[in-house]
Amino acid sequence: MELSEIISELENNNGKLPRQALERAIEEREAITPLLLDILSSCKNNLEELSNKPDYILHICAFYLLAQFREPLAYPIIIDFFSIPGDMPVDATGDLLGGGLARILASVCDGNIEPIKQLIENQEVNQWVRDSALDSLIILVVQGIISREEIIEYYKELFSHLFANKCYVPKVKEKHDLNIWTALAINSSKLAPVELQQYIERTYDEDLIEQFYFERQEFNDLLEIGSEATLNELRNDILYSLVEDAISDIKSEVFWISPFEQTSNTLTEVQGFSNSPKKSKRKVKNKKKMQQESRRKNRSKKK
Repeated sequence: MELSEIISELENNNGKLPRQALERAIEEREAITPLLLDILSSCKNNLEELSNKPDYILHICAFYLLAQFREPLAYPIIIDFFSIPGDMPVDATGDLLGGGLARILASVCDGNIEPIKQLIENQEVNQWVRDSALDSLIILVVQGIISREEIIEYYKELFSHLFANKCYVPKVKEKHDLNIWTALAINSSKLAPVELQQYIERTYDEDLIEQFYFERQEFNDLLEIGSEATLNELRNDILYSLVEDAISDIKSEVFWISPFEQTSNTLTEVQGFSNSPKKSKRKVKNKKKMQQESRRKNRSKKK
């Protein structure tokens, strides 16, 4: 199969996983990487057109393949793609922000988290992109690429900045920050509930968290369990892994064939804290529903 044929096979979702083309793409890693990079660059510059092509999946395949390849040249392109303000990057990538983007960012960043920080801190970036960027930091800690202490210090800076700059006044909170507060509290609770306890509790006290997604009792549970037990559990959770098998991820992302069933036997319970496949899958579904509702409300406001 020639490179042009591989690209053609990966272009559209025809209802069947293009396994042979994906396998050939992986075999031709060196030759196909420049083509995949060009494809992402082109897509980045044509997001509106891309969002009107629901069957087009070549960019999704490129994201996952380049993540499996650990391609550093993909990193700035992906950052630029998702730095575009508004909903367009989300509309153009479907459900990628249900967990895939965080894993892709962690897979291509090579330990350089400064561009990820820029996504997190940019209020013009879609809230779900910022959420995924925060998630990617936890993945890097879980995978031993970035130290837990470095991310704790960064989270302290984020909390301090948000509180100091009154980023929770009603108008700003409604438009930008409710989700970022929630995502920050969730990630902080998984990583360092004791060290960051005063910040997390303040967000609850000042009603800055969407408790539908993260109730205070969940934080208390994580506080009781402790960060080490929680991190041990996350090491067995596919949502906190790097991209190792692009074909499996594309199968799940695009064709809705879940990888959770395939990994159910590898997941464990630590000190009574269950992060089972069903629970992880439910969290992804809840996140996707929240994303869809948010985009629906935003479109209604524009009209």
